[in-house]
Amino acid sequence: MRLLAPAVAALCLSAALSTPIVAQEAPRFAFFSINQLVRSSKKAGAIFSELEITGKNLQEKLQAKGQELQTMQQQLNSPSLDPDKKEALAKKFRDIEFEAKKMQEDSQQEYQRVEKKVGEAITKLAAPIVEAMAKEQKLNIVLSDQALQILSWGDEVWLKAFTAEVSKRLDASEPAAAAKPAAAPAAAKPAAPKAAAPAPKK
Repeated sequence: MRLLAPAVAALCLSAALSTPIVAQEAPRFAFFSINQLVRSSKKAGAIFSELEITGKNLQEKLQAKGQELQTMQQQLNSPSLDPDKKEALAKKFRDIEFEAKKMQEDSQQEYQRVEKKVGEAITKLAAPIVEAMAKEQKLNIVLSDQALQILSWGDEVWLKAFTAEVSKRLDASEPAAAAKPAAAPAAAKPAAPKAAAPAPKK
């Protein structure tokens, strides 16, 4: 998941470096999925819900602005529009279109800010557990979601086992200050806000 890839890569690397490689032995490794953790852990899901809510609110604002532009576009294209009013309406359309573009840029920045904040918060909770389990199981490395990009096949039960245990331990740990009561999200990552504003027809 792009959301937490850098943070997850860092925590997986730290787990790998904390366990010395035993010579002449086949490497021992596990697979950690931040997507699965967000779906299965109440604590991780509660933190992630902030990103979902942010994305939804930003999307709604962009859609409302886009709808406003569509309505004005229809008015401009109307043959019954008074020519004297058309120029003023066209200027207003251009102003609102500029606002829509600025809103899109601001929305992307806000979404990315919350995305980074959420990723760091979840990683902060999961990292100690991943490292502890890596030591318990004498692992040499813990692969992240990005490993799927080069996997042709994998045992689904095995792929989910490590993260399932991380999720179980995370929710069994003391409540974290960063976690907020909320239902776990259905998806690991909501779509980033997209501009709904149409281009003006000249």
